Amino acid sequence: MGKKRIVEEIQNEEPEEVQEVKAKVENKKQKKIAKNENKITKDVDFISFLKEDIRFLIQHRNQENEQKQSKAEEVFKKIEGILYQIAQTKIGGRTIQLVIKCADPNIRQQIFSKLLNDKQFGELLQSKYGHYIGITMVRNMVPEFRNQFFEILFKNANHYVAQGDASIVLDRFLTREATTQQVNKVKALFQNHSEKIDNLAMKIIEKGIHNHLLSLQILKVALPNLVPEEREKVIEYFQQLENLDYLRHRDGISLFCAILNVTDKKERKNFLKNIQTYMQQSQEHLHRNSQFYLALQKVIFTYDDTKQVNKSILQDILPEWLNSIHVYKIIQSIYQPKLRDDIKFDTIGLKNTVSLKDDEIRIKELQDYCFESILNSLQQSETNILLESNINQFICYFIQYIIKYSQVQALDFIKTQIESLLYFRGDAIFTREVEQNGNYWILTQPEAQRIAKCLIQQQQIAQGEFSEIIDNYCQKIRGLLISNLKVTLISKAIYLLLALIENTNLKEQVLVEIKKNKKWIDKLEKTQSLQILYKYV
Repeated sequence: MGKKRIVEEIQNEEPEEVQEVKAKVENKKQKKIAKNENKITKDVDFISFLKEDIRFLIQHRNQENEQKQSKAEEVFKKIEGILYQIAQTKIGGRTIQLVIKCADPNIRQQIFSKLLNDKQFGELLQSKYGHYIGITMVRNMVPEFRNQFFEILFKNANHYVAQGDASIVLDRFLTREATTQQVNKVKALFQNHSEKIDNLAMKIIEKGIHNHLLSLQILKVALPNLVPEEREKVIEYFQQLENLDYLRHRDGISLFCAILNVTDKKERKNFLKNIQTYMQQSQEHLHRNSQFYLALQKVIFTYDDTKQVNKSILQDILPEWLNSIHVYKIIQSIYQPKLRDDIKFDTIGLKNTVSLKDDEIRIKELQDYCFESILNSLQQSETNILLESNINQFICYFIQYIIKYSQVQALDFIKTQIESLLYFRGDAIFTREVEQNGNYWILTQPEAQRIAKCLIQQQQIAQGEFSEIIDNYCQKIRGLLISNLKVTLISKAIYLLLALIENTNLKEQVLVEIKKNKKWIDKLEKTQSLQILYKYV
């Protein structure tokens, strides 16, 4: 029986290798327990060691006084030798943050030097409590250490960008402290699509750190190549009302444009609904934010359902078009094709669109919707559009629309502009003593000449009542220019003369008058505009 029992015990005994593995696991477990107990003890000791000092700094952290700075220096001297031992604990990290915030410039420099010159700093920024120290350093940056701080971030950027805690420090530095050159240097790491970009994008989506500067760029680059499931996650996140703050800055707009180009009709409709609500909730802040209006511009020229665009966006912003420069630019782009084609917009994706609607049809529908509101506001405005350079540039395109589509509601508006051009009197606008008659203003003021030329150019397309009005106007302009021929030829009013020759049926009448005076005209300085005129003579 004894032998049998010994054999059974030998058979039940675990192999020596298994016993060693289990022993190591148990030993590691005990060390971890001891470490945590030791950490707790240290925290308790630390709290008791600096309890009163910490309390004082907390109470005075937002005040400006020498006593606070003196206390911060005192605390720094106590923790100087154990900075990294306490930096990754909750209380220790909080204490270091307080010292950075409360210290005078000299002590702050010493803290920055101590932290940044330790090889552990890169790891500290990735820790749960240590990254708060990094954020505090960014908020209280010492200029002498800005470049050193950046180089550490840049060296680890590929890892930090998708690491929850460190990504916050990286983003805060890039958006608050970095120079344009430094931002571009980091962005260059993530500009081209690659497998690395796709992997980072998926980590960003998984960890929910979408709104960081580099996250936006990475997601934009990766978006067209993400698998449908991952792409849907990006679209779903960025179309939610509570996440639309990214529309307030350029990188966010760039991603927004990329998202719209891969969304379907239903997704765009959801976007539009939330953007409208966002506009209404944030109106006081958005009227000062130019980037947000680029997002609206993208929506306006991307959505095929212009009726929905009118109802959700234009209806809300139109009343402010004369008071807000940002709204004005949107309305301007609807009537001025050159602005829509401006190449600078394409850097953030405004021109690129997957819209199926013909652009000319879309623009006409948008113009028709805006027309009545713009016309009413111009007629009621106390601002003289002939004196406002920016506005009367827009007026030229608005007049083109009115006459091209024979908008008879605007007949009185056109008559008013012509009356102002031909009979306006305002001595205050003259800067020198000249003969002043009722017509001289149009010969000397560029703002008036711009609209005057625009009206001349409409003669060939004007129809109905507009044709009669414009014909009569051109005859009066011809008489005014010829009767003041010398002033006309030595000023920019000569371009009105050229417009009559190139765009109206008055060409021969004008040239006859020019030829009559050719003898003294030949004595004038041969300006570029005069040389153009000579080609017709």
